[in-house]
Amino acid sequence: MRVVAILCVRNEEQQIASTLSDLISEGLEIIMIDHDSRDATRERAAQFLGKGLRQINHLPWQGRFSLHQQLEEKQRIIVGLTDDWIVHVDADEWLTSYSPGETLFEGIQRVDRAGYNCIHFNEFVFLPAADDSTVSGNRRMHTRYYFYQPEYPFLIRAWKNGQGLCNTEDAGHLLRGNVRMFPHDFHLRHYIFLSESHALRKYTGRIFEPQEIARGWHRDRIVAFSSNLGFPRDQDGELHVLRHWLSKDLDTSRPRKSHYWQWQSARGIQLPPQASVG
Repeated sequence: MRVVAILCVRNEEQQIASTLSDLISEGLEIIMIDHDSRDATRERAAQFLGKGLRQINHLPWQGRFSLHQQLEEKQRIIVGLTDDWIVHVDADEWLTSYSPGETLFEGIQRVDRAGYNCIHFNEFVFLPAADDSTVSGNRRMHTRYYFYQPEYPFLIRAWKNGQGLCNTEDAGHLLRGNVRMFPHDFHLRHYIFLSESHALRKYTGRIFEPQEIARGWHRDRIVAFSSNLGFPRDQDGELHVLRHWLSKDLDTSRPRKSHYWQWQSARGIQLPPQASVG
């Protein structure tokens, strides 16, 4: 069996080595699409060519964030692949099996043998301490997190190739087609920000495609501002903490229907007028 992860990235020099290392350690091969990065992303990724990374494709940047463009490019690549399974992943994610000692590749093999054609992932959003000290550190070592699940199913990120399944119509979250979803959820660790300053650089000023906003995509991102992106503190009691960063004992007892910056807004932090958009 062959499993390939398809990754589209732009200006991810801080995370790309960790992302590729994690995917390779999980037994996957990778096709990367560089979305016109202006930093060292492509150069750092190139060190993995022939070591799990098959190729680096190029996707021109058109001046604003277009998820649909990325998904269409991934689908164009998928059509020409003969791999058994496809994994859709972003640069700030680490996808794993829920079973201790089992790689993602081994988990997918098990799902395939059981006759299912796709896997749902629970999303756990990890945040470092509220300072800049972890920017160059190992993101895997972050232990503070919350379980994000606004609806269920929410993230079907791995599927069997050649069965007519496609994820271009639901912001890359769900699949269209004859879905036979495995009944146990796998894990997706989302390292959304490496620091509070990284949060500001990543989301404030990002321009989204108007058509995508009209479809309801990015609704949580367009209400992220400098006034609400500060991380929750431990004393707030809003985050879970893993006993060890390698543990797979992730807590799903308090699912969050919104991201942490929306909790900040709900507590009455003053937002700029554009917060009402969408």
